[in-house]
Amino acid sequence: MDTETLKKQMISLIMGLGACLLPAEVSAAGTEVDECSQEILLAHFPEPFVKETLANFSVPKDKWDTIVKALAARDKEIIKQVEEKASKMNPNPLRDPQQRQAASKIFHETRYESFASVMKANGISDDKQIKGMLDDIQQQKAQRFARCMQQHQSQQTQSTNTAPNATQTDPDDDDDDDEEDDKDRDNNKG
Repeated sequence: MDTETLKKQMISLIMGLGACLLPAEVSAAGTEVDECSQEILLAHFPEPFVKETLANFSVPKDKWDTIVKALAARDKEIIKQVEEKASKMNPNPLRDPQQRQAASKIFHETRYESFASVMKANGISDDKQIKGMLDDIQQQKAQRFARCMQQHQSQQTQSTNTAPNATQTDPDDDDDDDEEDDKDRDNNKG
């Protein structure tokens, strides 16, 4: 299994779990142009969510850029670290579907270690606060994912409902497919 496939499976697992744990109703406040982009939904520490969390936890603004950049750098390493840890286990939980819980645990621990390291390097050392901040980011991601899924389903429903009826044979709705309908069809072709 290649790294990209593994990454997508891990993200699907985590996002699926997160979406299932949250209420289906999510607020539409704070929407942005690319709110459902793959970049935001698949990142471990998406910048908009990190910044919102830093604000929620009263982290001084002068530390935000440093934290965001450090987390973005760490984001790229997480999958490799998870793969490395899993490869040392027997059976490898990433290769055994019955070991999803173990894979999820490794993933969660690795993400926490990366996040905590950046926070501690920036003067935030309270483990309870760090865990709360990471949980806040994950909750935002799950809510965004749920909202994007709802939007996608809504768009699918709308496109299905507005599709032209290809089997319509009675353009004038008089319950007769007659000469008048043939003329209507011919006039509408041009």
